[in-house]
Amino acid sequence: MDRDDDYGVKGKVNTPVIGVQNCLDAATAFGIADPEDSDLNALYAAVSTCLELQEAGHDANVALICGDEKVGYRSDLALVAQLEEVMDEVQPDSVVLVGDGAEDEYIYPIISSRANVDSVRKVYVKQAPGMEGTFYIVSRMLSEPNKRKRFLLPIGLIITVIALIFLLPGLYVAWSEGGEARSYAALTGNLTVLVIGISIILYAYNALDKVTRFRSYVKGVMTSQSIKFIFTTIAIMVFFLCMLVTYYDVESTYSVNFLHLVLYVLSSLVWPTTISIFIYLMGLVIQNFGKERTVSGNTVVSFLNLVCISLVASGILDIVIQYTSTDGELTLGIIEIVAGVVGSIVIAFFTNRLKAQSQGGEADEVSRVGADLPPHLRRHGLRPIGG
Repeated sequence: MDRDDDYGVKGKVNTPVIGVQNCLDAATAFGIADPEDSDLNALYAAVSTCLELQEAGHDANVALICGDEKVGYRSDLALVAQLEEVMDEVQPDSVVLVGDGAEDEYIYPIISSRANVDSVRKVYVKQAPGMEGTFYIVSRMLSEPNKRKRFLLPIGLIITVIALIFLLPGLYVAWSEGGEARSYAALTGNLTVLVIGISIILYAYNALDKVTRFRSYVKGVMTSQSIKFIFTTIAIMVFFLCMLVTYYDVESTYSVNFLHLVLYVLSSLVWPTTISIFIYLMGLVIQNFGKERTVSGNTVVSFLNLVCISLVASGILDIVIQYTSTDGELTLGIIEIVAGVVGSIVIAFFTNRLKAQSQGGEADEVSRVGADLPPHLRRHGLRPIGG
């Protein structure tokens, strides 16, 4: 019994496996993939137990059942499903459970509710004594992502929380005392513990490999979609630069009305957002033109509609600001709303007209082809195939 499905993940073994020879083949496949895993010894112990029972005159068989890589209810459900499949095929009177440690004990009560359990056997692997052997065992265990997260994550969280409990009051005291160097120097011990805790959490989540994969992904995007990536980066930089300018502008503005400040920020970010989206769409158009030598009309229409929406939004914000303070432009807001609505109507009119002309051209082509048919065929509604 393997709750975390090491046989399936590492050995590529399809479970359940029934029979002595099939279990030995599964053990061989798993042993080649990971010869140091204790689940391998547990399967050999199960085969050994089956052979002992057969020698004693019992009609015994052996089966390997596995759970899921995500240990929990998913693995338990998988184990139960495979157990029921084995019981339907073998139909045993009783079972002997063989596992490799305390983790598999969580499933014992579930199995005992579905089968008569006569015995439970736990397999402990003999290891080399001494500090060197212990270090080797721990290092091998932490090399597996699931076990590393399971054991190291709680330790890292505890260390991080304890370090923050001692560090935050010290930071507050140092800040209240004017931020003297000796006040911050006294916090180096707690800061070191915090760094250790965060490092353990990052190691538990395998953050270095994730950063490496993300870097490879970004590199692939830059090489395969370089134009779109460049324009997207420019759009993001323009937007954040406008946000920074707006922040300093708001910070230097004195106003007791919080709503006025919020409206001012939104009004200031309408057109920077529009410009950023325009830059992104330009990159998309240029990249598509380089591949297909065509310019998508939907992209152009989308940008024009975006300009109309920005005009209406800017006009509404100007009018609201006018009523919440004396800084707004009522006339300008009305003009922007009218311009946005009229622009959207004009865009919709020309878009529908172009679609109608396109569909009309297709209908004329069909009519022209139909006109080439003989009169007796046209009366029956027949059309030529192909054209």
